[in-house]
Amino acid sequence: MVTILSNVNALAASRQLGVTKIDLNRTITRLTTGRRVNTASDDAASLDAGNTAMATSRSAAASVYKSQAAYFVALNTDGANQQLTELAYKQAELEGGGNSGLQEYTDLAAVAGMGSNSSASLAAIAASQKTNAAAMSKALSDAQLSGISAETQLGIADSYLGADMGAEMANLTKYQIMMQAGTSALSNANQSAQTILGLFR
Repeated sequence: MVTILSNVNALAASRQLGVTKIDLNRTITRLTTGRRVNTASDDAASLDAGNTAMATSRSAAASVYKSQAAYFVALNTDGANQQLTELAYKQAELEGGGNSGLQEYTDLAAVAGMGSNSSASLAAIAASQKTNAAAMSKALSDAQLSGISAETQLGIADSYLGADMGAEMANLTKYQIMMQAGTSALSNANQSAQTILGLFR
């Protein structure tokens, strides 16, 4: 029986076209962002877990920079101690030559980090170097640990949020075909109205 009150086939085709369009848009968004989860409607639990991991990764990455900066501060101190060591050698030369009464010797002893004689200066430098060596080692270790944490958390975030690009390319093709087929089906369903008009001829 042919009726004109409703075109059920056309309504069904139109509804399915709407669903397919939403799926196509979601696939295009995933391909352009590289993320499987872009909104809470995609997967709210994964979005929360992925965002938490991403934030932790960025925090750890910032810690890497901080630790590297601490290392270079310690490296600067190491260079300063090397220079102080040269001054301590000069102190020793003046002492050995019997020139510890010269103004030069007094000036050397007044330099920050130096002792009143070469032995005291070398002892102070050695103590500073021990502390500084520990600071350098710790800074390097912290940078490595933070870097590992940043990489690990980034991997966790990607496992929650990252899109499977191969699967999404397949989905893109699928939904494009479905859109074309749906449009054709809707056009065919609307042809029934032409059958009604034919009865009046």
